[in-house]
Amino acid sequence: MYKIRDQHQIMQYTLHESFSDIIKQSLEYPAYDHYFMLDESRFSFFRFDIFKTYGETFSLKNLDDIIAEKLESIQSIGGEKIMTYIDTIFVDGEEKRFVIGEKWEIFFRLYIIFVDKTTINQFNSSYGNVLLEKNITIIPESFYTLMFLRNNLKKENFVLLYITENYCKAIVIKNGFYHNIEVLNLWISALKQMYKDNSIVQYRYKDYAFIESNQLAKWLIMETLNFYSTLFCKRFFEKNLIWNDVVVVSPITRNVHFIEAFDKEYKKISNNYIVPFHYSDYLSYFDTTWEPEDMDGLILINKEAKIKRLLTAAEG
Repeated sequence: MYKIRDQHQIMQYTLHESFSDIIKQSLEYPAYDHYFMLDESRFSFFRFDIFKTYGETFSLKNLDDIIAEKLESIQSIGGEKIMTYIDTIFVDGEEKRFVIGEKWEIFFRLYIIFVDKTTINQFNSSYGNVLLEKNITIIPESFYTLMFLRNNLKKENFVLLYITENYCKAIVIKNGFYHNIEVLNLWISALKQMYKDNSIVQYRYKDYAFIESNQLAKWLIMETLNFYSTLFCKRFFEKNLIWNDVVVVSPITRNVHFIEAFDKEYKKISNNYIVPFHYSDYLSYFDTTWEPEDMDGLILINKEAKIKRLLTAAEG
């Protein structure tokens, strides 16, 4: 979770506290915009392909009517709608940036995201009705990373793999949106235990050059990393995840030997790649050192900084 005043006043919430306490803490900073980047398990995702013919120009009311129709079909899931947006717009087969004002054969993709009732109730216990709070944004933690990869790297189908100290999840992105989410029991703690079991803990924090110069250490480490990578590939095969490139967001991306081992094992079962994601030329770093696992927050802050520049330019 982040609270942002501008790109020079960015604060991250302490994650060891309870979720309810973090929500209460946000009340102490009314001058900030608060971004709650929550696990995808709290959300429901819907995508609709809309194809219609309009003899008159497509209006905002037409769009509202389509959204209302789709909402009617999914309201039974419970929870609250937090986001609706459209993209992939074509008019008479020609790609367009906007749909309002167009006519004839119109195609676009409509996306709707709900957050579950339990999460909303936790917010409302502090805010009354959090959906009326203009400085509160609730989003899936991977949402802007998904959009960034899709729009800037031109990738519509891939797997976002998060490996942290205590959890591991594979988020399947299909046609540029959430398709499936799988929880894997291969978090960093599991790898640490493998290092311990193989009596190579002393090598865990050695840099790439040191390992490369010590053939015995490299052999021991690669044996462990190959086994760890094989387990990943086995899980990917079992869950039918092997048909896409895998983008890894994790502190483990610092370990070049792991990325090499994982990519090598993955190529045995797939023609796709393992791609570490801890840096991009498309992002500003605001003269700050960011950890590899902070990519979601960094992309969010870049987005907010871009919006602020556009608003400033419009006002000028």
